[in-house]
Amino acid sequence: LRLVRRLKAICWWCHQHTAHPETDAWLAANAMTDERLERLYRQAWERSPQGQYETFGTPARYGTGIDWNDFHTRVEWQSND
Repeated sequence: LRLVRRLKAICWWCHQHTAHPETDAWLAANAMTDERLERLYRQAWERSPQGQYETFGTPARYGTGIDWNDFHTRVEWQSND
């Protein structure tokens, strides 16, 4: 399924599993349009760190990358020979 269809399916599922779901007519009149979902998704993507980098070339903030020293320490090599 396309992303928009998956998002609509999630909205429908959440609506159906509320304590008091509205009628089908209400849902048809107030459901999110494809354009609105795409706009909301695009805005969320552009505000994410990866989206800002890919969209605007903005580098990631400090603390979001992997530091070599976090996983490696300076320890003398112990040979078993």
